[in-house]
Amino acid sequence: MANQDGVYGTFIVSSGCVCFGSLHNIWGGSLAPVQPFRQVKPQPSGTVSAHEFKHNIAAVNGTWNVFQLKDLRSGQASGWFACHVDVDPDREIEKILTISGSPYEDNHGSTMNNDTTFANGVFVINRYDWGYYAREFLEEIGEGVSEGDADMLADSNSAGLADYAQAQAKVQEWQRYKPSKRRISDGGVWMYSPDAEYMFGRFGFNEARTEALSFLFFSTNTEFSHTVITGRGETLRPENNLDT
Repeated sequence: MANQDGVYGTFIVSSGCVCFGSLHNIWGGSLAPVQPFRQVKPQPSGTVSAHEFKHNIAAVNGTWNVFQLKDLRSGQASGWFACHVDVDPDREIEKILTISGSPYEDNHGSTMNNDTTFANGVFVINRYDWGYYAREFLEEIGEGVSEGDADMLADSNSAGLADYAQAQAKVQEWQRYKPSKRRISDGGVWMYSPDAEYMFGRFGFNEARTEALSFLFFSTNTEFSHTVITGRGETLRPENNLDT
């Protein structure tokens, strides 16, 4: 059994798939066929590069643990990690950060999906791949109740992870609450970090690369050399790892 210390909550995957992203991304993901892990190469999108995919992915069924990541300096949440109950969170986070970590830290590995990320079972999601920038269904679904002046970035820079079969119900539930008030339940988790700007995600896959078994969520503000799993003491990367 993997180390359970610091578990913030749990949810259940029963459909073999999870939907992810902003409310409208999750809604769109729930309407698309289940997406297998495949090589998705970045494409030019105006002056930037982005990946094109539907916002769902094949995932391991069962209970998933959710861990809040805390910045040691501010004491606030600065990211989130979710994984199947049998996964060791420390080893899995280390693997993901080595293959494709924060582009704002040294030794971060690949910043886009490529042959290396695919071979190592890591699926890369960058700021232009979801949220405000992936606008399908945004007009129909909206962003839900706003945080307002208290955190003007929260509406477009926080994200959910929901079981495919329950995704639409979770969107309808989460629409009624501010991002900071959307709670974990059996069907999924909403990942809110105060004052986060630009969101990034990384799915980790099983050895056969058939099902996701973990998900790391972070922002521009996440400095893994100053970040711990809430309830634990060791930072997720060495302190000398900051980009200068």
